[in-house]
Amino acid sequence: MDEINVIYQFNEKYVPYAGVSITSLLINNEDASAINIYVLGEGLSDASKDILSKSVSKYGRNIAFPDTKNLLERFREMGMIPYRGAYSVYLRMFFSEFMGSDVKRVLYLDADTIVGGDLLPLMNYDLEGKSIGMVLESITDDYKIMIGMGRDSEYYNSGVILFDADKWRENDYCGKIVNHIRNVRSSYIGDQDFLNIVCAGDICRLPVIYNYQPLHERYTPGQYFSCFGQPPYYSRAEIEKAAGNAVVYHCYRWLGDFPWNKGNLHPFDDIFDKYLEDSLWKGYVKTQSDVGFAVRMEKVLYRILPRILFIRIFRKAHELFLRKAEKDARNRKSNKNS
Repeated sequence: MDEINVIYQFNEKYVPYAGVSITSLLINNEDASAINIYVLGEGLSDASKDILSKSVSKYGRNIAFPDTKNLLERFREMGMIPYRGAYSVYLRMFFSEFMGSDVKRVLYLDADTIVGGDLLPLMNYDLEGKSIGMVLESITDDYKIMIGMGRDSEYYNSGVILFDADKWRENDYCGKIVNHIRNVRSSYIGDQDFLNIVCAGDICRLPVIYNYQPLHERYTPGQYFSCFGQPPYYSRAEIEKAAGNAVVYHCYRWLGDFPWNKGNLHPFDDIFDKYLEDSLWKGYVKTQSDVGFAVRMEKVLYRILPRILFIRIFRKAHELFLRKAEKDARNRKSNKNS
């Protein structure tokens, strides 16, 4: 396969950041015979669609904006809970409703990713007969147990997903997800839990380079494993090999900030800025994120504490955040059914 079919999903707020991600994808994949980008949007303005289209046409590639209104309305009717105010986070799981059967491999990328290399090896990656491929997430056993998974289960990050479209359809994952929402549970922190639970046993572990996360840029494998231990995860050698060789950088929040926030300490700030300058959003003015006292203190501690001590504080803070978020998600379900 020498073509790349990519899904993005985002709302109006994320247009500039998705635009930078798309720019990085186009710059680093000139050898692909075709690049087809599908934007599953929520509330995108005509002006935003226009600038995204111009950004892609500049490289002679294709972009489409499938109509998602009916599907978003179905999410509301099913009782799905918006994540940070948006339903668009769930759209990726229903990509088969927008694509024809001729599309065999589909890559989903979060709007906060930066593509730093060739994606064709990923598009042709051996999924070992599985329906999807994902990279493991750094997560504690307690959280897996909270959402009903086993302590030794592998838990994956949904920021990058390689779909075998035929197997996804054959296994009727759209139907299984809807059934889970209606009969098991309608609300988690986001879509990531749905995928890990419903697709358990049918996920191929992708190499770290395809979803390289901030923790591994800021901490050595030794520091990481001294804090998180060695659950079902990558080896030290695999993480060390990924450093400096990442193909997809995942720029999710770090110390309360994204790379597009003013004064951020994000590990991938320079990488984001590089592609921002190459994009049609060049000149974007960064603004400070709206974070609370706890996150501001976390930044202070990050600056003054030894890394090995801070990572332990970071893990504890992350555990408390997940515990609260999981409790809130369950309460939203309870309130809906009361």
